[in-house]
Amino acid sequence: MTAYHGGKQRIGKKLASIIVEESITIAEDQNFTIKGYCEPFCGMLGVYKHIPLLFKNDGLNLTYKAGDTNGSVIKMWKEAQKGWIPPISSTEKQYDNLKNSTNDSALKGYIGHQYSYGGQFFNGYAPKYGKSVNSTKASKNVQDIATILNKVQFKEGSYKQFSTLKGYVIYCDPPYEGGWSNYNDVKSRTAFDIKEFWDWCDEMAYDNIIFVSSYTAPREVDCIFSSTHKLTGDDSKIKNKQRTEKLYLLC
Repeated sequence: MTAYHGGKQRIGKKLASIIVEESITIAEDQNFTIKGYCEPFCGMLGVYKHIPLLFKNDGLNLTYKAGDTNGSVIKMWKEAQKGWIPPISSTEKQYDNLKNSTNDSALKGYIGHQYSYGGQFFNGYAPKYGKSVNSTKASKNVQDIATILNKVQFKEGSYKQFSTLKGYVIYCDPPYEGGWSNYNDVKSRTAFDIKEFWDWCDEMAYDNIIFVSSYTAPREVDCIFSSTHKLTGDDSKIKNKQRTEKLYLLC
């Protein structure tokens, strides 16, 4: 997959296994029928790419949905499902032109993350800081994931667009506290309302099984998995520090 700040490439398969195992157990114990799976903050699908096969192995044929506020990322996945092949290189000029463009596009979704420092959407042309300009592997990964997830219904928008779902397993990987709610326009980013999000999760848990990746929860919520990792970046305040990422369950 392409580079992505906050992505779950490292622990995606582990998280997917836990989500499916816990969901199957809950469905059996509570006589809950799983109708589908959804990721409202789909990003680069580090967890999602493992999910359909795991559910299929348990004999479940589900409906799959995904969303993201970044319209270019959604266009990237939709076009990749149709056979679009991401480029294997990008110049700084192309990067800057896409950054300044007001139009969403599959190319913008790919270049904006893959060629940005730290994988953050248009956060500086990464090859200037030593990253290889060749992205052959990332391009192939996008193609492979789109093939695996060829039946996923992608839709641009807020997590609230999925508020009517019932009978779903919903995995949320929202911006962490202090993060941004929208990455499309660098100049007009607004803070993500973490309290509103958790209130939404509480409501959705009445008719669905909800999993949330976060460092903390605002109230007592079951933590079913944790993983500690070192923070990365040039800021001296975070060098050599660690954070424990947790997976919470609401149902």
